[in-house]
Amino acid sequence: MTKEMLELKSWLKKSGKEIHKRKHVLKEHQRHGYDTYAWNSLQYQTFIDNIAFLRNLQWEYRHMHIAYSELRGHTRDQIEASYPYEGMGSYRQRPDEKWIDAIKKIYLSACSQVV
Repeated sequence: MTKEMLELKSWLKKSGKEIHKRKHVLKEHQRHGYDTYAWNSLQYQTFIDNIAFLRNLQWEYRHMHIAYSELRGHTRDQIEASYPYEGMGSYRQRPDEKWIDAIKKIYLSACSQVV
């Protein structure tokens, strides 16, 4: 595995830990009722900032994970669970294919320069 792929794998591990930590913080905020405070209070702003950071990190992690897995030779069916994208009760968005392709191009070009 090349240096760049190892860095990507390391980023995925660190981000996964950060996501886990942020989810725990989110649950603690919900238990303490931060979401019921006035919109201009410090507690509510902390709650909203944590949610925004968590959602953005999850979205980025998903795309990096898909790109990393496809570079390692896995198919999309193997990578993503068989959750429906549309239909009753579905909330999942399709991943941004352009973003995934851009990530793969970056790491493929870095890998081809090494060889």
